Amino acid sequence: MITQFKIFGTNSENLQIYEQRTITELDLSDQNLTELPKLFDSIKVLNCSNNQLTELSKLPDDLEQLYCYNNQLTKLPKLPDSLEDLYCFNNQLTKLPNLPKNLKYLDCRNNQLTKLPELPDSLKHLYCYNNRLTKLPKLSDSLEDLYCFNNQLTKLPNLPKNLKYLSCYNNQLTKLPELPDSLKHLYCYNNQLTKLPKLPDNLKSLRCANNQLTELDLPDSLEYLSCYNNHLPYKDLKEYKIWYAKTYPERIEGEKYNL
Repeated sequence: MITQFKIFGTNSENLQIYEQRTITELDLSDQNLTELPKLFDSIKVLNCSNNQLTELSKLPDDLEQLYCYNNQLTKLPKLPDSLEDLYCFNNQLTKLPNLPKNLKYLDCRNNQLTKLPELPDSLKHLYCYNNRLTKLPKLSDSLEDLYCFNNQLTKLPNLPKNLKYLSCYNNQLTKLPELPDSLKHLYCYNNQLTKLPKLPDNLKSLRCANNQLTELDLPDSLEYLSCYNNHLPYKDLKEYKIWYAKTYPERIEGEKYNL
């Protein structure tokens, strides 16, 4: 059994070699393909990225990873239940099919999506930025990374308790939901926020510039702050520490920020 096979071009000799092998990983990337050869059921990993595909043929029933980015796809076929990773960014997709219950990684950025289907409980990583989304579905409790910037979102659903990265800038958000204690990085700049919810004690970086914030209550764990173009007397972490020391000298006892 050959586990990996890379087809260079689609001449009859290459395809004949492919058809005579039992393989689990098929690489068809960067071949200027406008259609795919027959896909055998043994394939678990399919890479057909960087081509000129406008559609995909029926996918193998046991497929686990699909890489079809950088094509001209306007839709996807039915996704097999076994699929765990889907990379379909940089296409012309206007919608996605139902997502498999075992899906862990979804990268559908840079398309023309106006909504997402129901997200499976198994999903850990969601990259849906640079689309036309006006809302998001219920988020998986397993989700760790959510990158939904550059859309038309007016609100976010409840955030999962395991979320570590939230990047929701360049939307039309007026408020954020409760932030989970697990959150390490929050990028919410270029929205219409007037206040932020309580920030997690372990937050490392906060970018909230270009909003309408009048106050911030920052955790001691914060290592990076960008908050310019708000209604605040400071624009970054350095200026915040100076402002805090002058405003609340009795709280910091002169050494909290090593000033």
